[in-house]
Amino acid sequence: MKYFLTIVLIVSYFAVTAQSFTENDLKSMAREINTQLKGTDLGNGITVRGCIAYNRTLVYQYDVDEFWYPPENMKEDLISNFKEAGNAKIFFNNDIDVDFHYYFGNKLQKRVSIKSNEFSDLNFNLGNFISIEGHPKAKGVNLKLKPPIGWAIEEGDRPNIVKKFVYDNNSYMIIVKDNITFFSRNEVRELLEDNDYVNEFISDASSFLQYPEILNHDIVTIDKYPTLVFTMKGQMERSGIKMSLIFKNWIIFYEDKIVFLQCGGINNREFYTLEGLFNLVTNSVIFPEQYN
Repeated sequence: MKYFLTIVLIVSYFAVTAQSFTENDLKSMAREINTQLKGTDLGNGITVRGCIAYNRTLVYQYDVDEFWYPPENMKEDLISNFKEAGNAKIFFNNDIDVDFHYYFGNKLQKRVSIKSNEFSDLNFNLGNFISIEGHPKAKGVNLKLKPPIGWAIEEGDRPNIVKKFVYDNNSYMIIVKDNITFFSRNEVRELLEDNDYVNEFISDASSFLQYPEILNHDIVTIDKYPTLVFTMKGQMERSGIKMSLIFKNWIIFYEDKIVFLQCGGINNREFYTLEGLFNLVTNSVIFPEQYN
Protein backbone atom coordinates (compact mmCIF):
# COMPACT_ATOMS: atom_id res chain seq x y z
CA MET A 1 0.00 0.00 0.00
CA LYS A 2 2.86 2.39 0.81
CA TYR A 3 4.36 1.86 -2.66
CA PHE A 4 1.01 2.54 -4.29
CA LEU A 5 0.51 5.75 -2.33
CA THR A 6 3.99 7.01 -3.12
CA ILE A 7 3.49 6.63 -6.88
CA VAL A 8 0.11 8.35 -6.79
CA LEU A 9 1.47 11.26 -4.80
CA ILE A 10 4.51 11.73 -7.04
CA VAL A 11 2.20 12.05 -10.03
CA SER A 12 -0.11 14.42 -8.14
CA TYR A 13 2.80 16.62 -7.12
CA PHE A 14 4.06 16.73 -10.70
CA ALA A 15 0.66 17.71 -12.03
CA VAL A 16 -0.26 20.23 -9.33
CA THR A 17 1.82 23.23 -10.31
CA ALA A 18 -0.62 26.10 -10.82
CA GLN A 19 -1.48 28.48 -7.97
CA SER A 20 -5.21 28.18 -8.57
CA PHE A 21 -7.38 25.58 -10.23
CA THR A 22 -10.38 25.73 -12.49
CA GLU A 23 -12.46 22.69 -13.33
CA ASN A 24 -10.65 22.54 -16.68
CA ASP A 25 -7.34 22.45 -14.80
CA LEU A 26 -8.60 19.42 -12.86
CA LYS A 27 -9.54 17.67 -16.09
CA SER A 28 -6.05 18.35 -17.44
CA MET A 29 -4.58 16.94 -14.25
CA ALA A 30 -6.67 13.77 -14.61
CA ARG A 31 -5.48 13.34 -18.20
CA GLU A 32 -1.85 13.72 -17.09
CA ILE A 33 -2.32 11.08 -14.41
CA ASN A 34 -3.92 8.74 -16.96
CA THR A 35 -0.97 9.22 -19.30
CA GLN A 36 1.56 8.33 -16.61
CA LEU A 37 -0.21 5.66 -14.57
CA LYS A 38 -3.01 3.94 -16.50
CA GLY A 39 -2.42 0.19 -16.57
CA THR A 40 0.43 0.32 -14.06
CA ASP A 41 0.68 -2.70 -11.73
CA LEU A 42 1.19 -1.25 -8.26
CA GLY A 43 1.53 -4.57 -6.51
CA ASN A 44 -0.64 -5.89 -3.68
CA GLY A 45 -3.28 -6.82 -6.27
CA ILE A 46 -3.81 -3.23 -7.45
CA THR A 47 -3.68 -1.93 -11.04
CA VAL A 48 -4.37 1.65 -12.08
CA ARG A 49 -7.60 1.88 -14.06
CA GLY A 50 -7.47 5.63 -14.59
CA CYS A 51 -8.37 9.02 -13.23
CA ILE A 52 -11.32 11.30 -13.91
CA ALA A 53 -12.40 14.73 -12.73
CA TYR A 54 -15.90 16.05 -12.22
CA ASN A 55 -16.79 19.43 -10.76
CA ARG A 56 -14.04 19.97 -8.14
CA THR A 57 -13.39 16.30 -7.37
CA LEU A 58 -10.41 14.27 -8.59
CA VAL A 59 -11.17 10.53 -8.71
CA TYR A 60 -8.42 7.89 -8.75
CA GLN A 61 -9.71 4.51 -10.04
CA TYR A 62 -8.09 1.10 -9.48
CA ASP A 63 -8.73 -2.53 -10.37
CA VAL A 64 -8.08 -5.06 -7.60
CA ASP A 65 -7.89 -8.85 -7.60
CA GLU A 66 -9.99 -11.26 -5.57
CA PHE A 67 -7.38 -11.40 -2.80
CA TRP A 68 -7.30 -7.65 -2.18
CA TYR A 69 -8.88 -6.17 0.93
CA PRO A 70 -8.88 -2.57 2.16
CA PRO A 71 -6.39 -1.97 4.97
CA GLU A 72 -7.41 -0.49 8.31
CA ASN A 73 -7.25 3.29 8.69
CA MET A 74 -7.10 3.62 4.90
CA LYS A 75 -8.49 7.16 4.79
CA GLU A 76 -6.18 8.39 7.55
CA ASP A 77 -3.17 6.87 5.77
CA LEU A 78 -4.11 8.56 2.50
CA ILE A 79 -4.49 11.97 4.15
CA SER A 80 -1.21 11.51 6.01
CA ASN A 81 0.64 10.65 2.80
CA PHE A 82 -0.80 13.67 0.99
CA LYS A 83 0.41 15.87 3.83
CA GLU A 84 3.88 14.30 3.84
CA ALA A 85 4.18 14.83 0.09
CA GLY A 86 3.17 18.49 0.39
CA ASN A 87 0.01 18.15 -1.71
CA ALA A 88 -2.60 18.44 1.03
CA LYS A 89 -2.37 22.20 1.36
CA ILE A 90 -2.75 22.64 -2.41
CA PHE A 91 -5.96 20.62 -2.41
CA PHE A 92 -7.26 22.50 0.64
CA ASN A 93 -6.46 25.97 -0.68
CA ASN A 94 -8.00 25.22 -4.08
CA ASP A 95 -11.07 23.43 -2.69
CA ILE A 96 -10.32 20.11 -4.42
CA ASP A 97 -11.94 16.92 -3.10
CA VAL A 98 -10.24 13.58 -3.80
CA ASP A 99 -11.90 10.16 -4.20
CA PHE A 100 -10.32 6.70 -4.45
CA HIS A 101 -12.40 3.95 -6.11
CA TYR A 102 -11.36 0.26 -6.05
CA TYR A 103 -13.08 -2.15 -8.44
CA PHE A 104 -13.21 -5.91 -8.74
CA GLY A 105 -14.53 -6.33 -12.26
CA ASN A 106 -17.43 -3.90 -12.54
CA LYS A 107 -18.21 -3.98 -8.83
CA LEU A 108 -17.05 -1.14 -6.60
CA GLN A 109 -15.29 -2.81 -3.68
CA LYS A 110 -14.18 0.26 -1.75
CA ARG A 111 -14.62 4.01 -1.96
CA VAL A 112 -12.63 6.53 0.06
CA SER A 113 -13.75 10.16 -0.12
CA ILE A 114 -11.60 12.99 1.23
CA LYS A 115 -13.14 16.45 1.40
CA SER A 116 -10.82 19.38 0.78
CA ASN A 117 -11.21 20.69 4.34
CA GLU A 118 -9.91 17.36 5.69
CA PHE A 119 -6.50 18.20 4.21
CA SER A 120 -6.18 21.20 6.53
CA ASP A 121 -3.77 21.33 9.48
CA LEU A 122 -5.32 24.51 10.85
CA ASN A 123 -5.78 24.76 14.62
CA PHE A 124 -8.40 27.11 16.03
CA ASN A 125 -7.33 27.00 19.67
CA LEU A 126 -5.78 29.93 21.52
CA GLY A 127 -2.86 29.89 23.93
CA ASN A 128 -2.30 31.79 27.17
CA PHE A 129 -2.41 35.57 27.36
CA ILE A 130 0.66 37.54 26.35
CA SER A 131 1.10 41.21 27.26
CA ILE A 132 2.81 44.09 25.48
CA GLU A 133 3.04 46.13 28.69
CA GLY A 134 6.49 47.72 28.97
CA HIS A 135 7.50 46.85 25.41
CA PRO A 136 9.54 49.71 23.92
CA LYS A 137 7.33 49.84 20.81
CA ALA A 138 4.08 49.72 22.81
CA LYS A 139 4.36 53.46 23.60
CA GLY A 140 2.85 52.94 27.03
CA VAL A 141 -0.16 50.94 25.83
CA ASN A 142 -1.06 48.08 28.17
CA LEU A 143 -2.76 45.38 26.12
CA LYS A 144 -2.95 41.62 26.39
CA LEU A 145 -4.43 38.98 24.11
CA LYS A 146 -4.27 35.26 23.36
CA PRO A 147 -2.15 34.09 20.37
CA PRO A 148 -3.15 31.08 18.25
CA ILE A 149 -1.63 27.78 19.35
CA GLY A 150 1.06 26.58 16.94
CA TRP A 151 1.85 30.03 15.55
CA ALA A 152 5.33 31.52 15.98
CA ILE A 153 5.38 34.57 18.28
CA GLU A 154 7.93 37.02 16.92
CA GLU A 155 9.15 40.52 17.58
CA GLY A 156 8.14 43.14 15.03
CA ASP A 157 10.84 43.76 12.44
CA ARG A 158 9.70 47.29 11.55
CA PRO A 159 8.95 50.50 13.49
CA ASN A 160 5.64 50.45 15.41
CA ILE A 161 5.16 46.66 15.01
CA VAL A 162 5.20 45.35 18.59
CA LYS A 163 4.52 41.64 18.07
CA LYS A 164 3.44 39.35 15.28
CA PHE A 165 2.07 35.82 15.16
CA VAL A 166 3.15 33.89 12.07
CA TYR A 167 1.93 30.69 10.38
CA ASP A 168 3.20 29.95 6.87
CA ASN A 169 2.18 32.95 4.73
CA ASN A 170 -0.28 34.27 7.31
CA SER A 171 0.37 36.77 10.08
CA TYR A 172 -1.39 38.68 12.85
CA MET A 173 0.37 41.87 13.92
CA ILE A 174 0.03 44.26 16.84
CA ILE A 175 0.97 47.79 15.72
CA VAL A 176 0.93 50.90 17.91
CA LYS A 177 1.15 54.45 16.56
CA ASP A 178 0.79 57.90 18.11
CA ASN A 179 -2.45 59.73 17.45
CA ILE A 180 -2.54 63.50 16.89
CA THR A 181 -4.04 64.10 20.36
CA PHE A 182 -6.00 62.44 23.15
CA PHE A 183 -9.51 61.30 22.23
CA SER A 184 -12.16 60.17 24.68
CA ARG A 185 -14.30 57.21 23.73
CA ASN A 186 -17.29 59.45 23.08
CA GLU A 187 -15.18 61.69 20.84
CA VAL A 188 -14.00 58.64 18.88
CA ARG A 189 -17.57 57.42 18.44
CA GLU A 190 -18.54 60.80 17.01
CA LEU A 191 -15.49 60.80 14.75
CA LEU A 192 -16.32 57.37 13.37
CA GLU A 193 -19.82 58.56 12.48
CA ASP A 194 -18.18 60.85 9.92
CA ASN A 195 -18.21 58.82 6.69
CA ASP A 196 -15.73 61.14 5.00
CA TYR A 197 -13.22 60.64 7.82
CA VAL A 198 -13.69 56.86 7.79
CA ASN A 199 -13.32 56.60 4.03
CA GLU A 200 -10.20 58.77 4.04
CA PHE A 201 -8.67 56.74 6.87
CA ILE A 202 -9.31 53.46 5.04
CA SER A 203 -7.97 54.91 1.79
CA ASP A 204 -4.72 55.93 3.51
CA ALA A 205 -4.43 52.55 5.25
CA SER A 206 -4.78 50.66 1.95
CA SER A 207 -2.44 52.90 -0.06
CA PHE A 208 0.50 50.47 0.21
CA LEU A 209 -1.41 48.03 -2.03
CA GLN A 210 -1.64 48.14 -5.81
CA TYR A 211 -5.24 48.17 -7.07
CA PRO A 212 -6.68 48.17 -3.52
CA GLU A 213 -10.27 47.05 -3.05
CA ILE A 214 -12.19 47.56 0.20
CA LEU A 215 -14.41 44.53 0.73
CA ASN A 216 -16.27 45.73 3.82
CA HIS A 217 -16.03 47.99 6.85
CA ASP A 218 -17.89 48.45 10.12
CA ILE A 219 -17.73 50.15 13.51
CA VAL A 220 -17.45 47.73 16.46
CA THR A 221 -16.32 47.77 20.09
CA ILE A 222 -13.26 45.95 21.45
CA ASP A 223 -13.08 45.82 25.24
CA LYS A 224 -15.17 49.02 25.50
CA TYR A 225 -13.10 50.95 22.92
CA PRO A 226 -14.65 52.13 19.61
CA THR A 227 -12.98 50.33 16.71
CA LEU A 228 -12.99 50.62 12.94
CA VAL A 229 -12.79 47.20 11.25
CA PHE A 230 -12.33 46.70 7.51
CA THR A 231 -11.11 44.08 5.05
CA MET A 232 -9.08 45.01 1.99
CA LYS A 233 -7.32 43.18 -0.81
CA GLY A 234 -4.88 44.12 -3.54
CA GLN A 235 -1.52 43.33 -5.08
CA MET A 236 2.02 43.73 -3.85
CA GLU A 237 5.32 43.21 -5.64
CA ARG A 238 8.34 41.68 -3.94
CA SER A 239 11.56 40.94 -5.82
CA GLY A 240 9.69 41.10 -9.11
CA ILE A 241 6.96 38.69 -7.99
CA LYS A 242 3.38 40.00 -7.82
CA MET A 243 1.16 38.58 -5.12
CA SER A 244 -2.55 38.91 -4.45
CA LEU A 245 -2.92 39.68 -0.74
CA ILE A 246 -5.79 40.22 1.67
CA PHE A 247 -5.88 41.94 5.07
CA LYS A 248 -8.38 42.35 7.87
CA ASN A 249 -7.75 45.31 10.18
CA TRP A 250 -9.09 46.41 13.53
CA ILE A 251 -8.22 50.05 14.30
CA ILE A 252 -8.64 50.79 18.01
CA PHE A 253 -8.56 54.45 19.02
CA TYR A 254 -6.98 54.18 22.48
CA GLU A 255 -6.60 57.54 24.25
CA ASP A 256 -3.69 59.29 22.43
CA LYS A 257 -2.63 56.15 20.55
CA ILE A 258 -3.96 54.09 17.65
CA VAL A 259 -3.68 50.31 18.00
CA PHE A 260 -3.73 48.40 14.71
CA LEU A 261 -4.53 44.69 14.84
CA GLN A 262 -3.79 43.51 11.32
CA CYS A 263 -4.05 39.99 9.96
CA GLY A 264 -2.94 39.26 6.43
CA GLY A 265 -2.04 36.55 3.98
CA ILE A 266 -2.33 35.27 0.43
CA ASN A 267 -5.79 35.84 -1.02
CA ASN A 268 -6.91 32.22 -1.02
CA ARG A 269 -9.20 29.84 0.80
CA GLU A 270 -6.84 29.46 3.75
CA PHE A 271 -7.15 33.12 4.73
CA TYR A 272 -10.96 33.02 4.64
CA THR A 273 -10.89 29.86 6.78
CA LEU A 274 -8.49 31.52 9.22
CA GLU A 275 -10.70 34.59 9.53
CA GLY A 276 -12.62 32.87 12.31
CA LEU A 277 -9.36 32.35 14.20
CA PHE A 278 -8.35 35.98 13.70
CA ASN A 279 -11.71 37.03 15.16
CA LEU A 280 -11.11 34.84 18.21
CA VAL A 281 -7.70 36.43 18.81
CA THR A 282 -9.15 39.93 18.54
CA ASN A 283 -12.07 39.07 20.81
CA SER A 284 -9.54 38.05 23.49
CA VAL A 285 -8.07 41.58 23.65
CA ILE A 286 -8.09 43.22 27.08
CA PHE A 287 -6.90 46.67 28.14
CA PRO A 288 -6.28 45.92 31.86
CA GLU A 289 -5.76 49.49 33.10
CA GLN A 290 -9.42 50.41 32.70
CA TYR A 291 -10.31 47.79 35.31
CA ASN A 292 -7.93 49.05 38.02
